[in-house]
Amino acid sequence: MKVLYISKDKQANKSEALSWFKRYCEHETDLIIKTTFDSAKQFLADDIIDDNKHIDFIITDWQIKGDNAKSLLNWIRESEHNYSNDSFQFRSLPVLLIEDEKNQSSTISDGFNETVVDFPTNKYQLRNSIKNAVKNWRYSLANDLDLIGLDPKTQKSYDGHRAKFISYYKLTVLSRVFVDSKTDRLNYIWTNSNITMLSDANQAFEDKINWAKRSSDRNIEKIFHQFFIKNPTLIKGEDYLTTRDRLHYEKQFYKDATRRDIPDFMNEPYSYSFNKPEVFEIKRQTQRILRYDKTGFLSNAKSSFKQVDRYRRYMQSDNPLHQQYIIRHLGKLYPSFKYTLLMGSLEEKMENEDLIEKLKSDFNFEDIGLVTYEELLQQHIRLCDRLTNFNIF
Repeated sequence: MKVLYISKDKQANKSEALSWFKRYCEHETDLIIKTTFDSAKQFLADDIIDDNKHIDFIITDWQIKGDNAKSLLNWIRESEHNYSNDSFQFRSLPVLLIEDEKNQSSTISDGFNETVVDFPTNKYQLRNSIKNAVKNWRYSLANDLDLIGLDPKTQKSYDGHRAKFISYYKLTVLSRVFVDSKTDRLNYIWTNSNITMLSDANQAFEDKINWAKRSSDRNIEKIFHQFFIKNPTLIKGEDYLTTRDRLHYEKQFYKDATRRDIPDFMNEPYSYSFNKPEVFEIKRQTQRILRYDKTGFLSNAKSSFKQVDRYRRYMQSDNPLHQQYIIRHLGKLYPSFKYTLLMGSLEEKMENEDLIEKLKSDFNFEDIGLVTYEELLQQHIRLCDRLTNFNIF
């Protein structure tokens, strides 16, 4: 999920704030912090409206430097713009107000979706307020889908109903652009997913990890490749396309007439996502990262980092041939990419986190994210928890 937090604390600590919203923000980039209403408004205008990106909710302090949140709220509620790939009305965005007993009256919360008391110490109240705000927004979306002739649960059209729709004034979340385009699907994980199937994948993945620890099969990496093809949300989450034609598995990126690079997966972001496209390389869970004397990377681990670094240089290259293949596979050129190496155990990573980061810096591997199998599993479990928590059916 993507969250905008507008804080009166000019020195707002992102690490601390992430701990408050860790149920919703999987990565540091999922939480956007602004410390003035003007900067928040600029972000919303530039990134959410103009660039058509998606955000799930806003949570704001009441008063900052003599200004209050009511003017920002009014600007949002009076807007005629859309956001999130022109799917939703900007005015519908859930906005939560952090209670400020000293500076706000009891009626000042009118127009906000929820009022959050005892922030951030009362974690239960915060979770409950966010849940109410997001679920109420999704209930309104479901009503709009039903109104235009799409089953809210299956997104299948009611026969002949959509062609006759003219009651745009009744829509509270869906945009007229979405209706007029006759689009028959909202491409969000929370509108299309079988939560039970995704949850079942967690146990299957854990079983596969435990099996791999005992197995001597030479094809373990390929076995996990096939597992991720069948369960793509494990590596693609909620920000990347998961349809079979967008899995981008083992695509060939030619360097010249004969030499080529073949990343395991290329993760292509939804157009409404803030995420960069991701190069995702898979190695064994049993692959140790460091030498036993902890003086450096094991040769195999270092080779894996070098392999991903080679992909990084390709993706950033100005070579026309390289760019041709990027466009062929991803549809366009991107200004930057994310690079992830799945390898090793969480225990070794946690015990040696500082050393691993130092070695990455020494070898110029800072741009490569190291993710362990256990971390990937926990990430997917949290995704399933969010889907369950905000499910309206």
